[in-house]
Order: sequence, then C-alpha cells, then structure tokens
Amino acid sequence: MRMTSEGSKGNGGPQRPTRLSAVEDKLSRALETIEAQRRQLSTVFNAVNDAIVVVDERGIIETVNDATCKMFGRPSFELVHHSVNKLMPESVAINHDHYLRDSRPHSKPSFGLPRTLAALHANGRQFPVSITLSEIPRSVDEPRRFVATIRDMTHERAREDQIRFLAFHDDATKLPNRHGILSYLESYFAAPIPPPMLFVHISLNNTSQLTACFGIEEFEQLVVAFSQRLKRVFGTAVLIGRGFGNTFHVVMPIEESESLQAKLVSVVAEPIEIQDIAVVVDVCAGTVSLPDQAADPRQAMHRAAAALMEVKSTTPKPGLPRMHAYMPSIINEMSRRTRLVHNINRAIEDREFSVYLQPKVDITDGSWVGAEALARWTQPDGSMISPGEFIPLAEQAGLVTALNRHMLSQTLRSLADSDWSRTAPLAVNISAQDLSSQNFDEVIARLLEETGVPASALELELTERDMARGSDAIRATIDRIREQGVTIAMDDFGTGYSSLAALVDLPVDILKIDRQFLRRIEDRESDRRLLKTLVTLVQDLGRTIVVEGVETEGQAAFLQQMGVRFAQGFLYARPAPAIAVLNDPSRPRK
Repeated sequence: MRMTSEGSKGNGGPQRPTRLSAVEDKLSRALETIEAQRRQLSTVFNAVNDAIVVVDERGIIETVNDATCKMFGRPSFELVHHSVNKLMPESVAINHDHYLRDSRPHSKPSFGLPRTLAALHANGRQFPVSITLSEIPRSVDEPRRFVATIRDMTHERAREDQIRFLAFHDDATKLPNRHGILSYLESYFAAPIPPPMLFVHISLNNTSQLTACFGIEEFEQLVVAFSQRLKRVFGTAVLIGRGFGNTFHVVMPIEESESLQAKLVSVVAEPIEIQDIAVVVDVCAGTVSLPDQAADPRQAMHRAAAALMEVKSTTPKPGLPRMHAYMPSIINEMSRRTRLVHNINRAIEDREFSVYLQPKVDITDGSWVGAEALARWTQPDGSMISPGEFIPLAEQAGLVTALNRHMLSQTLRSLADSDWSRTAPLAVNISAQDLSSQNFDEVIARLLEETGVPASALELELTERDMARGSDAIRATIDRIREQGVTIAMDDFGTGYSSLAALVDLPVDILKIDRQFLRRIEDRESDRRLLKTLVTLVQDLGRTIVVEGVETEGQAAFLQQMGVRFAQGFLYARPAPAIAVLNDPSRPRK
C-alpha cells in the first residue's frame, strides 16, 4: 500500500511543474504578442501625420502622439495630465468648455464631423486646424474618453486664400478684378446708410494700336505701370480695381470729386516707357454718384460705362483727359443710337437712303462743273436722320461699306438716267474700309459697266485721315482704280493728318480744302495767309483745288484773288435730291 501510494505520488509529482510551464509559456507568448501589437500600435500612432489627442470627459489629456508635439511645439510632458485647452487660444477654449458640457452622458454631441478652429502653438502663433472628435467605446462603469484627430490646415488655408485672391483680383496688377469690384459694391449697397461715393470708370485709349505695336505681354507691362500710377495718385481712394482689358475702376469719397480731373491729368502727365519707347497714354472717364444715381452694383457699373461711352464720342484734347458724369438722358440717347444702328442695315435694303447732290462750281463764271453725292436718310414716318449722326454710327457698326456701295450704285444709276454732262463728274465718298475690302476696284469696274457711265464721270473722295493712314494694299487698290480713269480726291485736306513729305506721293488728283480755313478769312489776315499758303502748296504740286464751305460773297472774292477756281458751298447751291439736280434745265452750264 505504501509503495502504491508513493508510486502514485511519484507518477503525479513530475506532471504539475510540466503543466505550469506550459501555461507560463502560453502566457509569455501572449504577452509578447500583446507587446508586439502595442509597439506596432505605438509606431502607427506616432507615424500618423495628424495629431491625435486622447482626453477624458473633463478635457484632461491622457496621451498624445509625436505629431501632436511637433504640431504644437510642446513635449509630451507639457501636455499629458494638462487640460486640452492648452492647445487653444482663450476665445476657442471658452467655447470648448461649453462643448464638453454639452457632451455629458445622455447628450447627443455631433461626433465624427470635422470642425475648423484656431489652435495655439507654444510660441503664441495661432493657426487653423480641422478637428474630428470620436468617443472611445467603453463599458457602463468606465469613464468616458475621447479621441481628437487634429489636422493642420495652414497650407490648405493658404491655397484657399490664394484661390480666393485670384478669383477676386487681377493676376497682372494685383488689383481687385471685376468680381472683386462687384463684391465691394455689394457690401457698399448692403449698408443701412451707404456713405456718398463717386464711382469712376476709366479707360485707356488707343489700346488696339498699342497692342498691335508692342504685343500683348508688353501691353500688360504698360497696364501694370499705369495701375501703379493710379494707386499712387488715387492713394486716398476707397477702392482701385481693374475691369476688362484696358478699363479701371476707382471708388472715392464724393467730396474729392472736384480733384478727379487734376488726378487724371497727373496720371497721364508723364509717358510710360515700354521697350525703350516713351508711350504717351491718354484716358477718359465716366462717373456715377453713389448711392444717388445707382440702386445696385450692376446698375452702377452700367451707368458708369454709359457715361464713359458718351465721353468717348467727344473730341480729345492733348494732355487733358475727357470726363463725363452720368445723366439719365445718356441711357436714353444710347438706346436711340442702338436702335438707329439696328435700323441702318434695314434702311439700306428698303432704300430709305437717297442720293442728294451739291454742285461744285467754277467761281469765275458760276457754271456747275460737277457735284458731290451726299447720303440722306428719310425714315418711313418722313423724319430725317442727320448724316453727322448716322455716318459715324455706320462706321462704328461696320456698315459703312454697305452704305457707301449703295450710294455708289444709286449715284451711277441716277447719272445714267439723266442728261447730266459726262464731263462734270459726280463725287462719291468712300472710306478706308471700302478700299480694304476684297476686289473693290473690280466692284467699281462692274458698276461702271452695268450703268454705262464712263470712268471719267466718276470721282471718289477719301478723307485725309483715311488716305494718310492707308496701307500699301490700299494705295495699290487706289492705283488700280485710277488706271480705269476714275478721279481720286482727298477730302478735308488741311485737318492735320498728312505730312508735307507724304503729300507729294499721295495718289490723288484733287485736294478739297476743308471749310474750317474759310470761317474767318474775311476778318483775320492770319487766316488769309494760312489759306493762301495751302493754296500755293497744292498748286505747286500740280493738283486741282476745290474749296468747301463757301457761304459768302466775301469768301468767294478772296478765293478768286488767291487763284482758286473751283468751290462748293451754300453760296452756290444747297444739297438737293439727285433727280432734281441732274435734270434741272436751269442749271448753269459751260
């Protein structure tokens, strides 16, 4: 019995340590696994770029990752066991305390949704962060704990600010662009009582020529230099912005409006140097008083633009920027002009434009030696539109070529159906646009052939401005027309576009001296000397002279003394319908 009992003890004794060892091995391996997982989680925890902060329900920090220390510039021992408010500026910390109170048990805080807040760096710098808060799962008897994932939004905010800046500012000048100007005006009109302001729409003139001369990039350099001048001169302005292309906008206190002209003069006083060339800039401006003359931003922009368009129709004065203040009549006038432009093309098709003729005379005997064809527009209601109004509109709308061809055709057909002498040519006005159009010389030849009118009975008048600015291609077209036997006359001679050197080579047969040289020749010796100089110059060049605008016997007498033979004006005959002139049996003849 003893042996069996001892044997039993002997058999069971060695097994207990073996079982304990196995359990210890399992426990050791489990601990190693847990430690490995802990290290792995710690590595991941600290490898995350976003800051991770674990806090209890009182807002006391329990742990942070390395990114938190780096983001906030603090070691972990300055954060752990401290209030999370240490990471926030005071204004945000107060709100955060309220947020924590709202997150007590049984409340429903909005976890999982990012919030953008201001954070506080150890050096006192505030920076934007995005925070997402999550609650750690727990048992019923465990305290609540939260995980805050924090992302530094400094670079994102900078990119957003840059995008926003580009959306509301001009890239070249850095001034507010049209959207930025409208944004300012929206805020202005939203004020309960907007302060009185002057809204100025400024335009750089001759930009098409400048762009063609220097190129787009160089023109932008000019615009930048001009914008810098605006900022310097209009330093007290509330806003300076760039609109489309060559336009700028200034918002200034209304009490400074009297200084606007002087400021604009200062802006253009000195040339702007581009490619070692001193470019003289010219501007004009339209103004609107705010808030009296506009109810919203777009109306302010529209009415300032209308005032600008009105001033552009006026004659420029060297060194003196043109300005025009908005008036309600401007919009009405612009609407009327727009309707006229719309009606010009229809009027050509409906033959509302008719030919009037004003005779040219030989002042030695009063005989008619030709006539100038003038366009007259009679509307269906019998009212007439002045040529001084519809011709510039036709030029602006690109309809002058169609109008001139209509006049040319009607004039030749009227001549073909009359007994008017073919040795007294009829003059028809044309423009550089006509000569620039394709095969204009062939159009002339075809019309002459269709009507049976000899080329010698036709005279084409081109203004001195168009002649002086004509390209080589235009001059080649004029040469081909002259070869047909058609006479070419320069209208408005002496108005200042031609140089004397260029005059020698201009392909013209007749020079028509402008009426402005006649106005005061009866009263002023200096005007008589000037006209005599022009007459002598033209005679020396071997060109025929016609003086326009003769209205008095005194003017005619002075012209005869100067050796002028041909003239045109109310003294001899007023314009009349072509049929009446061409078929007038009492007309003075050679």
